[in-house]
Amino acid sequence: MFSKDFQAWKTALQLAISKHDFNLGHLFKLDQQMKDRAKDLALQLSDTGVLIRAEQDASPKEYLSFCSLHDPLHIYFSVITHQLIMLSNTSALINFTQGSSKYMSALYKLYLDYEWPQVLEYHFKFHNRRMVEMQEGHYGGWEHMDGGLMSIHLYGHPKTRPIKPTAMSTWTSTKDMSKQTCNAFEYAKCAMPCRTGRVHKCHKCSAPEHRASTCTKSD
Repeated sequence: MFSKDFQAWKTALQLAISKHDFNLGHLFKLDQQMKDRAKDLALQLSDTGVLIRAEQDASPKEYLSFCSLHDPLHIYFSVITHQLIMLSNTSALINFTQGSSKYMSALYKLYLDYEWPQVLEYHFKFHNRRMVEMQEGHYGGWEHMDGGLMSIHLYGHPKTRPIKPTAMSTWTSTKDMSKQTCNAFEYAKCAMPCRTGRVHKCHKCSAPEHRASTCTKSD
């Protein structure tokens, strides 16, 4: 059974979400596993002017991956969906459920394409704008990405991907170049030291540093 404190906390969050005045810095609290983590404490002034140690709002470290944002955001969307069902607001319900579903998919694509801290910045700015709209009764804004916010927070921050080796590079990397004769050296096309790591030697007598074309050794 849930404690009374937990039920009161849960009810307060749901009410704030339904009224669209929810503090987005507390989004992680919707996920019980994340909420139970020990949070950083910082010195703050109380209303009476006394220094107290208070829990800080969520920072990017609270959302280390897409999943850590997805789970509480999914709960957030579910609360609003339930509220619209209870209000029998069919038009808003359709706009919101379709839009929020598309937004989740688009957010995951951003996670794949851009650096995660920048995706987080984009999301919270985007989310804040949608809350303002929902306060005014408009629920269709979730469906469309915000090009202006993307240009500010995402463009110029593509996710770095490891370069996949080609078949040729994989083949050459398995060969020991230091034991191979440099063919370019024979035609005076390679300077010292060999740029490919091969051996500069005569093809005829195997002596170093001269070419077969200048070799004086008889066959």
